[in-house]
Parts: sequence; C-alpha cells; structure tokens
Amino acid sequence: MSSYEKYVKDSTFLAYYNEYQRRYAGQIAERDKVLLGLLAEKTQGRGTLLDIGCSTGNLLLHIRRAFPEMKISGGELADSSLAEARANPELAGIVFEQMDMLDLKGRYDCIVANAVAVYFGWDEYERALASVARALSPGGIYFAFEWLHPFDDQDLEIIETTVSHPEGLKIHFRPYGKVARLLTKYGFEDVEFHPFVLPIDLPFPGHQGDAISYTMRKDDGERLCFRGALYQPWCHMSARKR
Repeated sequence: MSSYEKYVKDSTFLAYYNEYQRRYAGQIAERDKVLLGLLAEKTQGRGTLLDIGCSTGNLLLHIRRAFPEMKISGGELADSSLAEARANPELAGIVFEQMDMLDLKGRYDCIVANAVAVYFGWDEYERALASVARALSPGGIYFAFEWLHPFDDQDLEIIETTVSHPEGLKIHFRPYGKVARLLTKYGFEDVEFHPFVLPIDLPFPGHQGDAISYTMRKDDGERLCFRGALYQPWCHMSARKR
C-alpha cells in the first residue's frame, strides 16, 4: 500500500486531522492566505475550481468568502472528511465527491492540491500531473503546496515514523527542475515556485510525543519551519495548461 493510501485509510489519524482543520475554519492559515493571493492574481477570482484532497472543506470555505463568483467543488478520498464537509452549513451548495487525484473526472479552470502530493511516489506523482492536465481546460491553472526545493540534483524520499504513523509514511522532497520538466511534459507552461516562509512564530513543542510543526529563527530573522528533526521546505507552485 502506498503512503497516500495509508494516509486516507488511517481512521485514527484522520480524526485528529479533521479536528486540526476545524481550527482554521474561522481564522485562515498563513499558507492559505498566500494561496488566495495567487488565486486572485492568476484567475481574478472567476471560473470553476476543484480543491482535490479538500479534507473537511476548510480551504473552500475561505475561497468562497474571497471569491463569491467562483464555482467551486471539492474532491476527497477519506469518507470521514467528506461527511464533515457535507454536513457543514457554511459549505452548503458546494458539491463534494469521493475523488482520486490520480484519476480526476470533469473539467475545471483551476485545480488546487493543498499539501497532497508529498505522499506520492514519483510514479503516482506523474500520474497525478497527467490527471490534472486532462481535467484542466486550456489556459487553466494548477496550484500545489508541497515540499519543493531548488537543489536540482537532490531528490529525497524519507520514511517518517511518528506517534501518529507508527508504521511509517514515505514522504518526498522534490527538486524544482524535475517537477518543472514533468509539468512541461504534460502540457504546462509558466511554471512558478514560491517558497513559503511563515510570518509568525510557532512554539517548540518539546522532544517527546508526536512531531508537531514549530519555527526556529535564523540570524537574519527568517523563520525556518520544522517538524521534529525534519526541516519542511514548503512551497507554493503554479502552472498554466497550454
């Protein structure tokens, strides 16, 4: 079973993650503020949008508030997350479907994959890009938020074992160049990478218990985001389908 399949079938972890998503229903996460800015720049807040891997619909709630003219929908594999999204009155009217990013259906002007593809192996990742390309209209925009870095000759696959995932999950840190070449292969252009730097401090949680994100300051004041011993090179990416 691949890491992404383990992730969406782990009911104990999903209960925790769904609760985590609820924290940001009222107050938007910093990463999503950046994404809304990119959406405004690239789409002018119009067209049809799919949030694939939408979890409980938290991001779609903020997209709806920011861009009321957009026709938005959510796709997700986890049944428990879909049930919460469909039961939320603030998300009434948004269509939520069980959907696999590797085999997308429909046609959209914009597709967002927010912290989804870090669990894909390269074969799955390439299938996901091909699937997104098929589902986007010509000129459509793909947005992703992943662990991406500028070291083109370094490709990292790590097995991370934590309290939440005692059997371990494979996670991936991908180089810009390799990702850009794959996007070009599947008919994308205007590929852009926007490294994400947290503008707020996250407290250090201690060395015991589950691995939780926190920040450390460089001498120049820039915050580095860690999870346990792991540095997280979060990055927003955008690409336009030719």
